[in-house]
Amino acid sequence: MGGAHKRGNRKGRRHLPAVLAVLAVLMVTAACAVNPVTHQSQLSLMSEQQEIATGQKLYPLYTQMSYGLFQDPDLQAYVKRIGQRLAAVSHRPQVPYDFNVVNSSDLNAYALPGGKISITRGLVAKMQNEAQLAAVLGHEIGHVAALHPTSSYTRQVLGGLFTSVGSLVLQTAGVPGGDLISQAGLLATNLTLMKYSRDQEREADELGMEYMVRAGYNPAGFVQSMAILMDERDREPSQLESFFSSHPLTTERVAAANRRLERYGTQLRTPQALRRETFRRKTAYLRQVEPAYELMDQAKEALGNKRTGEALHLLRQATSRAPREALLWVYRAVAEDLEDHEGQALSAARKAVRLYPDLYHARYVAGVITFKAEAHRESLEHLQAADRLVPDQPSVTFYQGRNWEAMGQRDRAARAYYAVLKKVQKGPMAQYCYRRLVQWGYIRR
Repeated sequence: MGGAHKRGNRKGRRHLPAVLAVLAVLMVTAACAVNPVTHQSQLSLMSEQQEIATGQKLYPLYTQMSYGLFQDPDLQAYVKRIGQRLAAVSHRPQVPYDFNVVNSSDLNAYALPGGKISITRGLVAKMQNEAQLAAVLGHEIGHVAALHPTSSYTRQVLGGLFTSVGSLVLQTAGVPGGDLISQAGLLATNLTLMKYSRDQEREADELGMEYMVRAGYNPAGFVQSMAILMDERDREPSQLESFFSSHPLTTERVAAANRRLERYGTQLRTPQALRRETFRRKTAYLRQVEPAYELMDQAKEALGNKRTGEALHLLRQATSRAPREALLWVYRAVAEDLEDHEGQALSAARKAVRLYPDLYHARYVAGVITFKAEAHRESLEHLQAADRLVPDQPSVTFYQGRNWEAMGQRDRAARAYYAVLKKVQKGPMAQYCYRRLVQWGYIRR
């Protein structure tokens, strides 16, 4: 024990110069950025150019992790217009902002570095007017304007220097629904970039309401949006778990928003400035399909409790009500597969891909189901598309290897299995890869 401890110390000392060198580079390249809101200097490890580049790289990945885009081009364009209107009156109008509605049922919104902002379908569906939507987008713009994602990145790098220097790690996550979903590469991530302090949340609240007023919205919409979240927290706490983990919402913040509302005059505090009718028109399709997504969410819970027959019944209802929604077909494919309905599973998986070819979840599930059906070339096509959308997921690589193995291309299969083992050391997938590589003589026991 003592010898091992000393060797560990020597190993740590050997790595110390490298760690210190990294720290020295970081400190040399760091700059004291001037916060455009407070006009005070603050340490930043990202220039504005780096911030924008980081957001552009992460945005597609975070969109996929949030179940892709909600497939309503009219609603997407509407949200972008509102976001750009608010961004134009912010403290950083020069940032190339972008806005989208992602297809998660969670009630959430988030801002990445460089003004890349998403709001979930689930949250938009709870709203009644455009001012409420502007409030949430304005709040996220406030985070970007006050450099909150950038400062969070700086804390992440300095705090995690001995492990990974600010890298965003994607990993496969166990998701309710049996083997296919639990290995489906449905994604989880370290959301450090999106976690803010209470002081930062208060600042974003103030900025969000200010930007609303500048853009001509009734600031009461901000208080209304908070009321929606607080009501949902009381009714279904689990629905807001992801939101409150990244956006701590307290009664103090709600009270502060109400006090701030009183500072503004009555000119904008009118029903017209809530813009209810426009919102109702632009969200008509969302409200039409939302009951089907509620069925999907019930089905996911049933899958988690291994009630696959019940889940399949719910998902068949959901796809009947909203036949153009790819994500519903993804989950239906999973349920059909778990019930050993091979033909129906194949049909559902292929339909999901046709409806939304660039949805990671559709491509992955189609890849696995077509592999099981021994349609190996089609399976590889789906898995290669999944890898393009979200690179380097071990479960994708694993099934690519399984296809190569089935097609008699042992070298290609072995390379895939070796790549899996570099990332995953435990569990059935790793055991399978290790066993095959030993059997084929690529590694020795």
